[in-house]
Amino acid sequence: MKTSAQENNEKAKPKVLVVGTGDPDVERLSLILSKEYDVIIANRGHEALDMVEKEDPEIVLLGSDLPDMKEAQICKAIKGKLSNELTPVIVITSLFENEEKVKVIKENADGILIKPVDELELTTRVHSLLRMRHLHSQLIKERDEVQKYIDVAGSIIGVVDRDFRVTLVNQKACDVLGYSKEEVLGQNWFDIFVPEYIREDIKKGYMGVINGIIEPPEFSEKPIITKNRGERWVLWHDVVLRDDDMNIVGTISSGDDITERKLAENAMEEANTELKLLDSIKDQFLTNLNYELRTPLISIKGFCELLTEEKLGSINDSQKNALDTVLRNTERLRHLIDSLLYVSGERTQKIKYNIIPLYPSRLIEDIIEDRALYVEKKELTIENHVPKNLPAILGDMEHLERMFTHLLDNAIKFTPPGGKITISATHYDDTVEVKITDTGIGIPEDVLPNIFSSFYQVDGSTRRKYGGTGIGLHICKKIIEAHMGEIFVDSEIGVGTTFTVMLPV
Repeated sequence: MKTSAQENNEKAKPKVLVVGTGDPDVERLSLILSKEYDVIIANRGHEALDMVEKEDPEIVLLGSDLPDMKEAQICKAIKGKLSNELTPVIVITSLFENEEKVKVIKENADGILIKPVDELELTTRVHSLLRMRHLHSQLIKERDEVQKYIDVAGSIIGVVDRDFRVTLVNQKACDVLGYSKEEVLGQNWFDIFVPEYIREDIKKGYMGVINGIIEPPEFSEKPIITKNRGERWVLWHDVVLRDDDMNIVGTISSGDDITERKLAENAMEEANTELKLLDSIKDQFLTNLNYELRTPLISIKGFCELLTEEKLGSINDSQKNALDTVLRNTERLRHLIDSLLYVSGERTQKIKYNIIPLYPSRLIEDIIEDRALYVEKKELTIENHVPKNLPAILGDMEHLERMFTHLLDNAIKFTPPGGKITISATHYDDTVEVKITDTGIGIPEDVLPNIFSSFYQVDGSTRRKYGGTGIGLHICKKIIEAHMGEIFVDSEIGVGTTFTVMLPV
């Protein structure tokens, strides 16, 4: 009785199909092979083809002079099927004519043995071919394992060789392209899957990579063409492939489909272009509005001043007070127009500064004098402690006047009647420091970091007590920064606020 080990050993024997046992030499070889292999016999060509399909032998030993088919025909039939392409076929023949040998070789025979066949030659050839088949099978198995891994990868993966042919592709790539793997493998990547309008440029870059002239970029965004002729955008990461001699044989690329992101970016770009156009229209409108408003404003202010000075006739106290209110609001309106134009110019970077030497003490004194009537009507006290011998600074007269005016107006606006505003200045090293301190309502500590933001207001409600646009302090900060200076604020609710401006001399 056979042991289980013997049975397993017999089962493990490679299966050899011998065709044409009517030939004594072939029968002799069959006996030799049966010592080491599981030999199955076929006497005719058609019988051999059936057994190849049913028995799946690991090697075929093919004799000549079969009654129904030539050995070249049998070899062609076996090798013609994809499932048999790895099955080695050895032809045993007594023919020495080169023409017959060529026919057999053309049909992909793996070896030809000429009668009489030496036993050592036979066994050596069979061993070699079986080992080659085993190694080839292992490679295919490993390749299939790798293919499984790359198929489950979430990214597009593909390999392109030096001839631009696709030699490996995963399922994700096929899903994006809309093709099956069979339709993609072997195709010229650039001719089939790259849009025509960039094909030559990308192909030229690829030639530079595989010839070692340039390094592939770490990441690049390129479009691909799908089966339905649609266009998808992919973020690619490319790496060169090298053989054992470090020669570049192609590239392996991984990528992510970013089409939706690109569409969103394009939509945002279009929207941004439209916004820029609207901004341009708005800026032009503000510029035109500036000139249209200034003309009647100058006229209103001029006639009010003539009436106030009684150059057009006498007026009573009530009329004079009314004209003072008109003049004050005219100035307020001019200041508002200038502020809006500054913000618009700041965004378009069209603000120009006319830098000249000027004395801050004179500038501040003029601003206090211009606000004297307003301060008096609100029953406030202004103390000017700015030394007249402050050194000159380099600055733009108009913009610095706007900045100091707004800081003083804020102090006046937020200081209750009976309060006091103090303006002081000191000079140390290469800096002039100006402080504007009031005894007003103060600013909450939690909002102090926001007060220099554009259009920010401490009280933004429609029922707020104090008016304003929320851009004044933002403009002040921008003007000071343009003069290479700094501005700081210190405030306490119910006590008051101090703004500190530091400008280089």
